[in-house]
Amino acid sequence: MSSKNYLGLFGSLLVIAGAMSPMLHVPILGNWNYWDLHTGMASVVYVVAGLGVLASVSGRDGLLKFAGWAEVALILLTLLAVYLKVSDSFSFIPFKKLAKAATGLVKYRWMGWALLAAGSVIMIVASRRGSKKVGVVG
Repeated sequence: MSSKNYLGLFGSLLVIAGAMSPMLHVPILGNWNYWDLHTGMASVVYVVAGLGVLASVSGRDGLLKFAGWAEVALILLTLLAVYLKVSDSFSFIPFKKLAKAATGLVKYRWMGWALLAAGSVIMIVASRRGSKKVGVVG
């Protein structure tokens, strides 16, 4: 395995670690990781991270790049969904200030999100390193 492959493997493992890290703190319920947020999306994130591991070990740059961009898309989709869900969760409260205060109790744990984003970017960068082809002029 070349150093490029190790970098892709490291990025994939960072994504897995980020998905297992706390991403949201909900009062009374505690910290939630990706699995607690949505099991279906978490399964897809783990499968795509596994594809990244497989691509790194087998040296398939195209698959690694796909896995990295897929992770970026999944992370952005999940972040948007969590934001919309948190802002809408307390809409049943008739008093707007009280609803806003209740929404403010839910806190993001940015370390998990940062690990996911960093792992995805590392996977993309690892797929591009050394990919320039030298053509024969003649």
